[in-house]
Amino acid sequence: MVSTVSSAVGHFVDREAISCFDNIEKRYGDEDGVTTTMIKRLNDYRQNFEVMALAGGLGVLAGLGFIVRDLVRILPNRDVPVPVDLADVPHEVLLGGTAAAQATEAVIRVSELGPVPYTAVLTAALLPTLVLMLVAVCFAVLGRSFASGDFFAPGGLRAMKVTSITLVFGSVVIPTLQVMAANSALASVGVHFGQRMGTDWVLFAAGILLGTVWYAFRRGARLERDTEGLV
Repeated sequence: MVSTVSSAVGHFVDREAISCFDNIEKRYGDEDGVTTTMIKRLNDYRQNFEVMALAGGLGVLAGLGFIVRDLVRILPNRDVPVPVDLADVPHEVLLGGTAAAQATEAVIRVSELGPVPYTAVLTAALLPTLVLMLVAVCFAVLGRSFASGDFFAPGGLRAMKVTSITLVFGSVVIPTLQVMAANSALASVGVHFGQRMGTDWVLFAAGILLGTVWYAFRRGARLERDTEGLV
């Protein structure tokens, strides 16, 4: 399975690209002293990038596992767990029969959902995992590109761009779908109270940050193309 993910990621990376690590080794590989130490450090960096790519691949595999788990829970349409936000209507509960606490989130189990509520619940459960899997793919692609010494590979730039846009849209779409799923599940058991719409600011900030990094790398790629043959 890991080899399958690795080969899929490899399609984003130009295997024939000339590595900056290889160029340094060819030029200075026979010298001793400071240059040898530098080469060792570059090899350490390459190993770190390979670990980054491996971590991204493992993240994809973990995401597939979570998707399978959610499908097993939801597809039968029996006792489907649906998270419900109770922040606007907190409920007091007793912990251990003595300690009072406020519950701001609950999980209700519903069965035989209609087509529209069922679709909302299924999408709300799967979409966050799919977004995180896309982030893992981005890490894997960048790790492979950096390990090969091609820091401005087109595949890496595309992965960053797509992931940043997905994170920004997901910061709005995911909470909206979760509210729709919760309202549909509550309505199916005869309970009606409005869920608060919101934005996942963590995802939004992550998308903006990654988009900024993508823009910087795109400028670097242009500079690299413009200076080819000058050195």
